[in-house]
Amino acid sequence: MDATRITFLVSAFATHAVVGYALVRGVTDADPRLGVALGLLPDADFLFPAAWGWPLVHRGITHTPLFAVAVVAVAYALRRDRTVALAVGLGIGSHLAIDSLSSKGIDWLFPLASTAGPGVPVHGPAATAVLWAASLGVLAWRTEGALAASIAGDRSAHGSDRSDPSDRQAKRRE
Repeated sequence: MDATRITFLVSAFATHAVVGYALVRGVTDADPRLGVALGLLPDADFLFPAAWGWPLVHRGITHTPLFAVAVVAVAYALRRDRTVALAVGLGIGSHLAIDSLSSKGIDWLFPLASTAGPGVPVHGPAATAVLWAASLGVLAWRTEGALAASIAGDRSAHGSDRSDPSDRQAKRRE
């Protein structure tokens, strides 16, 4: 495999991992590492032997909504936790959403029909930069909210008097 292909694959894998992580971290309280694992899961098809053929090829069955629904259903059956199921859906769904925009696309209607994507270079430099920037924005937004909540929790736990003046007056009256 040449250096260009290796660079492309590393960039694509990293992008799927970061977007999955950011979505799970930004939308749920589940462990964001689920977003990394599930953001990469569809590409496990790279490990299938070529001799297996369709649908066990890259962008075959592991890149279909049917597969995603099955993975979410199994996750829910195992954990009985909607937050985990949502995180699993976001992680794997982010991968499918990104790859569905490429020229090959994904088979949205598998096993009924084959479809192609609109041909957006989703793993090209510009699209990768946009995906990373959006993901980092979600992470910064979520981290800022968590930091503010943590600070507020610390203040109330330590009896800090930096709260709103009307709150201090109400506490004095009690």
